[in-house]
Amino acid sequence: MTLRCSFIGILLSVILIGADFATGQARVSQTVDRDEYFRRLEQRALSLSQKFADLSGTEPVQLFVPREPKPYTPPSPPPKTFNYFPQDSYDALPGPSPLIPATTVSPQQNPSSTSQQFVDDEVIDYQPTMEERRGEYILRPFVGIQLPRDQKFHDFSINELESYVGYSLGLHAARRIENFTAGLRFGYSYHEMAAREGVYRIDAENELLSFTGTLGYSAIMTDKLSFDFGFGLGFGNRFNSSVATVGFSPSIPDKNSEKTVFIYEFSLLLDYAYSENLHAFGGYRLVGASDNGPFGRMVSHLFEIGVGANF
Repeated sequence: MTLRCSFIGILLSVILIGADFATGQARVSQTVDRDEYFRRLEQRALSLSQKFADLSGTEPVQLFVPREPKPYTPPSPPPKTFNYFPQDSYDALPGPSPLIPATTVSPQQNPSSTSQQFVDDEVIDYQPTMEERRGEYILRPFVGIQLPRDQKFHDFSINELESYVGYSLGLHAARRIENFTAGLRFGYSYHEMAAREGVYRIDAENELLSFTGTLGYSAIMTDKLSFDFGFGLGFGNRFNSSVATVGFSPSIPDKNSEKTVFIYEFSLLLDYAYSENLHAFGGYRLVGASDNGPFGRMVSHLFEIGVGANF
């Protein structure tokens, strides 16, 4: 019985398909547009699906209905003007923490002041060197008062000559390397000496022309004030002359002595910068020179002042 129903269903399907085919052939001559053609195909497919569903007792094929499209919303029009200023974007960036005072003065703007740098929110104090504050080179002309020690003397039974106040002058040129200095000093000094022993009287002169190399260090005290100390070694030409008198007799002929001597010196100096390129200074210098003939070793205290230039 079941086999007979299935055969009958198949036979009916074939007949229906043939009928639809015949109908389609009959309508070939009709002219329709594309939308109508696809609509008829859809209706035919739905009709066949319903017939097969009736024969087989199943649900027919459902037609997929497309969703309604969303309403079209036009995009908002672009702004009429577009002005971009990089400085405005930079100003909008967050600044340093208000808990840490920021210093905007740099050593180039004011090289005589201490500046602060921020590295990973850590404050680093930066102290400019003397080379950055004042410049690479120094030129210092000077004049001074010379206070020499008494000198040994080996002639006319006189052992020592009393020294009088003298003077000194010269020029010091140096190169700064951070807080250190290296330079050359040219100087001239002069003072007189005298001694009396019994009937003998000696009047003498001492001249020293020196040329020394110097090394020093500058200690920064304030923005404009610094303290320098250094030493030097070199050579010089020492010239001594003496006149001896015995009682009331005519003077004994002069005795002159000239020699190239070894020179050493130590200096302390206080420097004040009153403008960007000019400074005033005053200092103390100890100068020593080896002996010259009957004249013993010379040691002098020099108190010097001057005005220098930085460049």
